Amino acid sequence: MRVIQQLDSSELQPTQRVVCVGAFDGVHRGHQAVLSTAATVAENYEADYTVLTFEPVPVEVFSPHNSYNIRLSLKQEREQQLSKLGVDTVVVASFDDCLQQTSAYDFANQWLRERLGAQVVVVSENHTWGAGGEADIAAIKQLGAELGFAVQVVPLVNYHNQPISSSQIRHLLWTGQVSPAAQLLGRAYAVSGTVQSGEGRGHQLGFPTANLLIPEAKLVPSPGVYTGLVQGQRLGPPPVSNSNHVGWPAAISIGGSPTFTETADRRQVEVHLLDFEGDLVDATITVSFMDRLRDQHVFNTKAALKTQIAADITELRLRLKWSDEMQPPVPADR
Repeated sequence: MRVIQQLDSSELQPTQRVVCVGAFDGVHRGHQAVLSTAATVAENYEADYTVLTFEPVPVEVFSPHNSYNIRLSLKQEREQQLSKLGVDTVVVASFDDCLQQTSAYDFANQWLRERLGAQVVVVSENHTWGAGGEADIAAIKQLGAELGFAVQVVPLVNYHNQPISSSQIRHLLWTGQVSPAAQLLGRAYAVSGTVQSGEGRGHQLGFPTANLLIPEAKLVPSPGVYTGLVQGQRLGPPPVSNSNHVGWPAAISIGGSPTFTETADRRQVEVHLLDFEGDLVDATITVSFMDRLRDQHVFNTKAALKTQIAADITELRLRLKWSDEMQPPVPADR
């Protein structure tokens, strides 16, 4: 897959092109329906399967949350998902003041016709273009007719009678509902980060944790304790590997250590990998959230906290069907 930043028309070879337009934050099931349609149309036309997307994504510019903890997929993560879906070319347009103020006609003419040379443009049925979302689907079709490209409209994908949207998934994650969020995404929600040295409290309790530094823009689920699977450097072959799940079973705590400190860090992510022995400091790992175990609590004693963590891990083993008899492989690069 080719990724082009700040498109100049000279960077693209003249060819037939089927273009999907959108932010594609999360590349969720609704996005996947649009992208799948574009892939089929591109195959029928023997055309380049192209995605025109934006950086930053519009929600980072317009959201009342001031861009903090809001991205479902960072730029590289989005590109990885698009590559898995067979996209030929990704064009990343800077969502700056100039583009934000571009009219629907100028966007269609300058970007889709002149720069990309689109033969077909594929969009969802609620898509809009132009400053303030001035062009709805009817207007987009009219622009296509005027400028010489066809417009393929893809129906929205519903879940429990509601259209799937990135904002809906953000709400689920902000409230800790990682399992429903996975249903809308079509995969488990995941965060990646670098393991940092911590204060060693988990190790002292007998449950060592990897402390993750998550990029600021990336959405971190609500504070609580979760089950999950981990992949990354120094972990070796994953103990769990089947058609649905791949990774190292883990209990994940988000939101700091309320038993030890009154200062809560909503974005603090600590990961305890079951039956793993090794040093992960400075390694990059990816945590996929499977289910929520419980809220965070303040415990009166370390012993009470230790008892609860042991109960959490027992529950994790039950949920992931992981037992002491299923010995993991020896981790690589200890």
